Amino acid sequence: MTAAFDPTKFNFVRLEKFQFPGGVAVYEYKNHPAVSGNGDFLRINLYLSMDGDYVTIWHGLLEPLATEVEFEGGRMTSVAKPEGFDLGNYTEQLFRGYIDSDEIAQCVFKALRVGEYLLPQILSAGADHKLRCDAPQ
Repeated sequence: MTAAFDPTKFNFVRLEKFQFPGGVAVYEYKNHPAVSGNGDFLRINLYLSMDGDYVTIWHGLLEPLATEVEFEGGRMTSVAKPEGFDLGNYTEQLFRGYIDSDEIAQCVFKALRVGEYLLPQILSAGADHKLRCDAPQ
């Protein structure tokens, strides 16, 4: 019998204070010490959500709507947005489907080359109040 899929066995950490409606668990790929289980709406990284055996994997922002709030009244209010700025461009869907075992997860992650993803990036405001995207400290 194969083991039920557990994202934490594949270097994903469950976000402690964030989930999608309906109790859908969300995980972030732990590829930097800044990834600790506390979601950051300005961090671009590899994410996974899991509703039973149904899994979605994407590279980009955790939740673009929440990131927009950071620009409208949060940490990024002073940032001059580039012309044609669209947070949706920061997210790429990689997989949607059922993963019911670690064995299937290994195949999916190998096909997606999960271990080859770069370090996370953080959207921030530069000294000139322009949008920056840098590796976390």
